[in-house]
Amino acid sequence: MSSTFSGITSALGGMQAARRGLEVAGQNIANARTEGYSRQRVETAAVGGTANAAFYATPPATAGSVEVTGITRMADAFLEARGRTEHSKQAYLDGREEILATTEGLFDEPSDNGLQAQLTGMWKSWTDTADNPGDSAVRNQLVVSSGVVADRLNNLAQTLGGEYNDTRGRLDSTLSEINTGARRLADLNTAVVQAKQHGLPANELLDQRDQLALRLVELTGGTTSTGADGSLDVQLGGVSLVSGSTARSLTLTGSATLTGAAGDPATVRWSDDASAAPLTGGSGGALLEGLTTIMPDYLAQLDQVASKLATGVNQQHKAGFTPTGAAGGDFFSGTTAATIKVALTSGDQVATSSSATRALDGSNADAISALARSATGPDASYRQTVVKIGMAVQTAASRSATQASITAQVDAARQSSAGVNLDEELTSMLTYQRSYEAAARVMSAVDSMLDTLINRTGR
Repeated sequence: MSSTFSGITSALGGMQAARRGLEVAGQNIANARTEGYSRQRVETAAVGGTANAAFYATPPATAGSVEVTGITRMADAFLEARGRTEHSKQAYLDGREEILATTEGLFDEPSDNGLQAQLTGMWKSWTDTADNPGDSAVRNQLVVSSGVVADRLNNLAQTLGGEYNDTRGRLDSTLSEINTGARRLADLNTAVVQAKQHGLPANELLDQRDQLALRLVELTGGTTSTGADGSLDVQLGGVSLVSGSTARSLTLTGSATLTGAAGDPATVRWSDDASAAPLTGGSGGALLEGLTTIMPDYLAQLDQVASKLATGVNQQHKAGFTPTGAAGGDFFSGTTAATIKVALTSGDQVATSSSATRALDGSNADAISALARSATGPDASYRQTVVKIGMAVQTAASRSATQASITAQVDAARQSSAGVNLDEELTSMLTYQRSYEAAARVMSAVDSMLDTLINRTGR
């Protein structure tokens, strides 16, 4: 038969469990707006009798009471992993859309200041010159309008190069953040493992670690896995960035300029052995793709426009003659968007005639103006470039919007599982409050009973 005093012990256990429940509910409410916080729940269990039956065995004094067995962190590991995957995709698609949209904005098409409008103005000047080959003012206007086209190509190449430099700087900053985050994650792994080994609470550390892992995955597009000791590892293409308490770092190599990117592309490497790191996802992967593919590709297309313009005009111009009967030379110098210039210094050097003896013949200028309608000319090439980037931006925006919807759904599921519901916590507080009051009443009743038994019976 258990001691009469066991009732006090049972009531005490109930009061302690209710108080712990109130503390945890209060903590949940206080952190309802804390980013990354996962709500916690008190786990309790009834205290039973002795585990081994024996003749003289008696129930422990705490039998019939309750004890707190732990504080559970209400985070779904599957949803957390799914969330990291979707956030990685979102970061990559958003980053890629941003780079494409910025590049599209450099072209400024359609507009009065775009290259297409300036090409149209230049070809019109060739037509005007063909109609008025003896007018020096028209010839000079032709040189000016051609210079505007060359300047626009120069500016596009220069601006695209500036965007390359900015993107490279952003990638450098991203790699610094990745390296810092990887070291921090390794430290958190150590803290979590040690806490578990010593039986200490680690819920807050786990919240911090999950937030950091989510950020790392957004930056790198990496994958995560949980080790046998409870550590959280991050891999890039199957290669460990963080493994337990060990973290590796990344560095950026390659050309610092867009013009050198073709021969020496930007490359992310491991700092310890200089091998290439597979950074293909996340915002970092989008930035690297911009440096290695997107911007070099559009610069190459601009170079193609410049090359076709210079080659086509120069070839036909050299077949003509100036008003003085001199053979025409190169109209443009340079064959890339960055280097193309008008080679003439005066309108008198324009070879408008197809004959050295007919100064007022404009047939050669007319032949040059026909390049505007060529299916393989610079205008056609430029229009293809503009259409290509427009379609690329539209596709990237559509994919990003679709992924945003998926990511929002997963985040909602994560929030439903791990987020704090204030109504639910208020209900829990009231429940624990009443449980505490009831346990206190039991203790008062037992105290009154013992008072009667000890002080008011017998002499």
